Amino acid sequence: MRRIVSWFVRDPVASNLLTILIFIGGVFGAMSMGKEVFPSVQVDYIRIVMPYLGAGPQEVEEQILIPIEEAIYSIDGVAGLDSVAWQGGGQVMVEVEAGYDKTKLTNHIKTNIDTITTFPRESERPEVTEEVFRERVMTVALSGDAATDVLIDFAEKVRDDLSRLPQVESVELQGIRAPVISIELEEYQMRRFDISFEEVVAAVQRSSITMPAGSIRGENGTLQLQTSGQAFNESQFNEILVSSLPDGTKISLGDVASVMETFEETFFEARLNSEKMIFIQVYTEDNPDVVASTDAVKNYVLNETSFLPGNLKIKTVQDHSIMYQDRLNLITKNAIGGLILVFIILMLFLRPILALWVSFGIGIAYAGALWLLPAAGVTISMASMFAFLLILGIIVDDAIIVGESIYRHQEEGYEVHEAAELGAHRVLVPVVLAVTTTIILFAIMFFLPGSFVKAIWAIPIVAVIALSFSLLECLCILPSHLAHMGPEKPPKTYFAWQLQHLRQKCSNTLLKICNNRYQPLLAKALEWRYLTILCFLIALIFANSLLNAGHIKKQFMPNVPWDYVGLEISMPDNYSKTQMMSLLKKAEAAAEVLDSDSVLKEQGLDGKVVLNTLAFLFGYDITVWIELSPSVTEVIDTAIIGERWIHHLGKIPEASNYQALTGFGAKEDQGFSVLINSNDSTQLNAAKTHMLKSLMEIQGVSRVLDTSESSGMDLNISLKPNGNNFGVGLTDVANQVRQGFYGAEAQRIARDREELRVLVRYPESARKNVETLSDMRIRTSDGKEIPFYSVAEIEYVEGVTRIRRVNRERTSRIRAYEQKSLITTDEISKIVFDEIRPELARKYPSVRLSKDGFSSDEKEFYEAATKLLITAIVIIYGLMVLTFKSYLKPLGVLTAIPFGLMGAIFGHVLFGLEFSMMSWMGVFAATGVVVNDNLVLIERINQLRQGGLAVSQALMRAGKDRFRPIILTSLTTFIGLMPIIFEPSEQAQFLVPMVISLVFGVLFATTVTLIFVPAIYLTAASFRDYLRGTKLPTASL
Repeated sequence: MRRIVSWFVRDPVASNLLTILIFIGGVFGAMSMGKEVFPSVQVDYIRIVMPYLGAGPQEVEEQILIPIEEAIYSIDGVAGLDSVAWQGGGQVMVEVEAGYDKTKLTNHIKTNIDTITTFPRESERPEVTEEVFRERVMTVALSGDAATDVLIDFAEKVRDDLSRLPQVESVELQGIRAPVISIELEEYQMRRFDISFEEVVAAVQRSSITMPAGSIRGENGTLQLQTSGQAFNESQFNEILVSSLPDGTKISLGDVASVMETFEETFFEARLNSEKMIFIQVYTEDNPDVVASTDAVKNYVLNETSFLPGNLKIKTVQDHSIMYQDRLNLITKNAIGGLILVFIILMLFLRPILALWVSFGIGIAYAGALWLLPAAGVTISMASMFAFLLILGIIVDDAIIVGESIYRHQEEGYEVHEAAELGAHRVLVPVVLAVTTTIILFAIMFFLPGSFVKAIWAIPIVAVIALSFSLLECLCILPSHLAHMGPEKPPKTYFAWQLQHLRQKCSNTLLKICNNRYQPLLAKALEWRYLTILCFLIALIFANSLLNAGHIKKQFMPNVPWDYVGLEISMPDNYSKTQMMSLLKKAEAAAEVLDSDSVLKEQGLDGKVVLNTLAFLFGYDITVWIELSPSVTEVIDTAIIGERWIHHLGKIPEASNYQALTGFGAKEDQGFSVLINSNDSTQLNAAKTHMLKSLMEIQGVSRVLDTSESSGMDLNISLKPNGNNFGVGLTDVANQVRQGFYGAEAQRIARDREELRVLVRYPESARKNVETLSDMRIRTSDGKEIPFYSVAEIEYVEGVTRIRRVNRERTSRIRAYEQKSLITTDEISKIVFDEIRPELARKYPSVRLSKDGFSSDEKEFYEAATKLLITAIVIIYGLMVLTFKSYLKPLGVLTAIPFGLMGAIFGHVLFGLEFSMMSWMGVFAATGVVVNDNLVLIERINQLRQGGLAVSQALMRAGKDRFRPIILTSLTTFIGLMPIIFEPSEQAQFLVPMVISLVFGVLFATTVTLIFVPAIYLTAASFRDYLRGTKLPTASL
């Protein structure tokens, strides 16, 4: 390595070519990188969806979910199962074990499901698909005064046009229901013509058909044979022959039934700003470029939609490129501010040419990172841009040490080339080791578990690559440039003179602090070394007690501000469409009130809050999104907007889900969520009631929801004891009731790229009335008609909207929403699992509690973080043992690591922040910088010891020699990140805990390095000398 450094010093052409190559690579790398707001996240799930139309949640659970679970739960690679049954179908989400081949597991699951023979005949085939992350980048809304089918036709044309744009990867049409051909029969008509649902179905299947019949190969060619009689519209279905009367009269379908083309009866509505719309969602997948995609879509909407009639309007909303540009500008502004501040600090203590070349190393490291990041799959996103900002002060540290060493040798009179070589050689070992340790501590972040951690994997990737190039720059390129740095010339201008005067003044001030303050303090600390060590340990224990005793609030998952706020409401299925639409409109109206909300105005919002309101009603679920004005997220936390929105809408006691979505990943992290598991439904319901009551008694809990809350009353049909006397079984009753109320599916036809189901059933008015059962006739196999109530009876029973199962057990999810000023979700979790769980275990032995959502990731994260940090420290210790050829010397370096956490804790106290997952990641980064400073100091002590100085003299001299570079590295880290610490925008607040941990960890560890480590070193040396029976001045470690 020394030869390589010397070669670059002696051959400036090589260093210049390397510099040019890195910058060119950086330019091309930046041009090829994708652009997205947040990085795409690999989704380790497989989704199994199986429709069972017309069936209730309990039937779906028993006949669909349980057979699937039993068939796949033991397959290798399955980490967990999360199943949900709802009206008309269900799904099973399969969690894939980390590192397992998802495609291989998908194929295995399909094979096992294909062996199931007990699925109901009326159910659809299961769809097994690998979950793929898609980022929605824009929504196109189409509206106007036109018939629904006309609106759909134009929406499909727009969708097809957008899908052909090269910048768009996938497009999805939303806001429409699937078309259905409904053949509706009145009961009296069926009795009049003596026909049944099954006979009508058979007639349709018999007459409405298109079938290939082979071919005739003759001398003149081949003729294809085909039977064509498929009905496609109402008039063609009306002409289908159903039966004939004894007098020969033909009875067609139009004589006995009403045929109409309609849509699925699921409640569905899509609205933009209270106006009915059809939405076209634009997504990116594998090669995201939010700017190019949205620009292409906006250009199409503006210039290529002239085919739309004048009564239709088209508009783009939810433009993510605006959000991307806002956050890019935010990070860039802070990065430039930090870079300028770092350069100013360097100019105040180093020669201008030295400060310039040291700062130049930042550009080299950034360009090198940009060169390789596309190959690592990293895009330009908020995570990667923040990573560049985070390492701004770190990557300059080693250049400072190398540059300061070379400058010191030049001051000692060495020729410039020789000074460059000797200066780089002297710090070669500590610099290489320091950068390696920092890389290791950043790299462990890559192995941390959790979905949010995956979203910010760009941070460790950027850091590792940039630090590698910074090491290359400071050892190969920087010495070559400084080898041509001649003696400092007298200033020729007034500004240059003033700058030199200020630099000398700052340097002298730092020297005075070192000689008059630090050196006497170090001497006292060494003299009273045991007291010094005790004081530092007390401070460390005190800091940890602040964290562990709850004086600092802990919040595992940070809330990442978004430019949209959502509202989710789930209602029981005894709600009518009118009630659901009324609730949807109330949610829209509550959003409009936010513009004049007094609380928001007190928080600093002045002007329009909501740009657009997008509302969706699907069945008994309502989702409303409000698009915020660009300046809103700079002023206020979106969580407050969500709280005010719910305040204006008011309480909805019947809702099983009612929450505001206020940030990235917020859907999984709204409040505290706990799962109650048991296959004993009695104990499960009792435990659920106990938990609801206990949570409401916790101070600071504002709302508690049971997401499996009763949906009202269901009708349960059973066979009367004498039913079999009529030759009727329960299956006969069930099938005919299903035919009348849900519909008997006669066939499916393909028309205009759509699949239409043809259903035979009662008219809509009859299907909405329970009295229809009084007039219903059950038809036996011998053609007899028996009144429904003669063979069957009904019973009103309590039902549920959804049934959830986790790992093959019936599960209830209880969600508690906190008042953030009074309590955190971590504190709620502690109460639930430390106080409530033991009581539940005594009363309900079959019940188990488990965390849900991001809460379930917390334990896994901390366990993995602890193991990874210990592993990293062991690896670092091993590298230092190999370098120092000693088992004891590296321990002096590692003693300062816990004090990085101490600094992070005090920093959070000072700024009043919660300690989150981002805080811990900042501690990891700070640990690398702490080890760097200690390595530089310990290496200098060892050099002086080898030169013959006694321990105490070497400690004093090493402290003096390394005082300036250690202070400068700490200052550049702090100053470089100072803009983001004091950034007022709410968009940056989730990043602040990580920065605070890094900055204050480094600042506090600087004191540890300069005072505590020498005291530890001297204590260890005196202990060794005591064992050897020698005196302290001649001690050797």
